[in-house]
This record gives sequence, structure tokens and C-alpha cells, in this order.
Amino acid sequence: MGQGITIQSVERAFHILECFTGSISELGITDISRQMGLGKSTIYGLVNTLVQEGYLEQNPENKCYRLGIKLFEMGCIVQERMDIREIAKPYLKELSSCFKMTVHMGLYKDYEVVYIDKVDAPDTRIVYFQVGKRAPMYCTGIGKAVLAELEQREIEFLLEGQKRESFTPHTLTVKDDIIRELEEIRQRGYAIDNEEVELGLKCVASAIYDYQGKPAAAISISSSAVRMTEEQIEKASQKLKRAAGDISRKLGYRSSAE
Repeated sequence: MGQGITIQSVERAFHILECFTGSISELGITDISRQMGLGKSTIYGLVNTLVQEGYLEQNPENKCYRLGIKLFEMGCIVQERMDIREIAKPYLKELSSCFKMTVHMGLYKDYEVVYIDKVDAPDTRIVYFQVGKRAPMYCTGIGKAVLAELEQREIEFLLEGQKRESFTPHTLTVKDDIIRELEEIRQRGYAIDNEEVELGLKCVASAIYDYQGKPAAAISISSSAVRMTEEQIEKASQKLKRAAGDISRKLGYRSSAE
């Protein structure tokens, strides 16, 4: 961050807003004063200004303060300008350049994967996964990365309601087998398509989360089964998880550890 001129009162106003979290939705002047380490009179003046501008509002029943509608309105503006493809593109290019492999991004839409972007590696073109193509969740790297992070009821609904075709001898179609694999994906943090859609093609994928903490998309690195060795999968998965995490944060996601 640049070290330019800052205004102390503005900094304090923003720090007041940051006192409100998902678990602490309402605070009194005394609470804010204690968190900020400032006198009540100072806090009152700042809080009153934030109320006047719509960034805080006062609960008339208990006189405590909560975040105001102005923040919601501004958040909606930010959300509307967020184009996941624009945010993710530099990461897709970097991953493709680093591993000399094809990188895809897909959205979770109507219980399927929709591929929305792709960066081909030099001299390598993967034909099956084209931008705009829809594919099943249960057997694609991107689909399984997202599926593993859905709520259990959604997983059950999807697996019960979807016909599971066997594309290759490696495709898992039995529900219990898929459930077990999803648990493995959660534990290691990435999914693997082990020639399940096309023989000779492997990929590793990691989920992207939206500002609500829901898995909305995933990115994957794909290559021939010959090149995608266990060692290569381990290297690719680590960079892939970091990239997916960075994209998620830029979409507004915050993990419980942050």
C-alpha cells in the first residue's frame, strides 16, 4: 500500500465500520470505544457522522448501531462490475505459461459445468472442453471441485436426479464411489479428472468461492495423461489452489481463518 497522506478521522471512521462483523451485527458507543481504544466523545462524533451519511443506522429499540443501507448499495455496485473472467484471466495465463498446459475455467450452472474461458498451451489444443460447452459435474475436474464443496443436500439431489453416463472405463458412476471421492477432494483441496471424460486426458481442478462463501466456479489445468504425472499433479495443484484462492478473495470471499 502506498504511504501517502492520510486523514486520521477518515481512518478512524473506516475502522469503526470494520468493528462490525458477521457475528457482531450491533454495537453500542461503549463497545466501539473499547474496541477502538478511543474516548466515547470522539467515537460519538464519528458514529453520528456515519449515521448522517447512511453508513450506520441506529436500532431504535436498544440504541445500538448497525451497518447502514448505504454500504449495501455500494456493495451491489462493486458486485455488478465484477467479471469473474476478467479477474481470473491473468491467473489462467500464468498457470498455462508456468506448466505449458491448457487451463480452463467453468461455472456451476443448473447442476452442470459451463466452460467460460480457456487458455491453450503452445502447440497443445484440448478439443473436448471448449468455451460455451456444458459438461457433467460427477466426472470432470471442474465439476467435482465444485460438487465437493456444495451442501450435502445439494450433492444428494444432484446425484439422485442426474443420469450418470460412463464415458471411459475410468468414469465413476456409482453414487457411493462418487461420495467417497468427494470426501477425498475436500481433504486435499483439489479434484482430479483421471481420464474419466476422455482417455489420455487428465486434469487437476480447484474451486472458486463467491462473496457468500459458495462454490461458484473452478479452474483446472489439463494435459495428456503421459505428462500429468503424480509429481506434476502435486506441483500444479499447489499453484492452482493459490490462484483459486486469490480469485475468490477478489470476488469478496473471506474464509473463516481470515
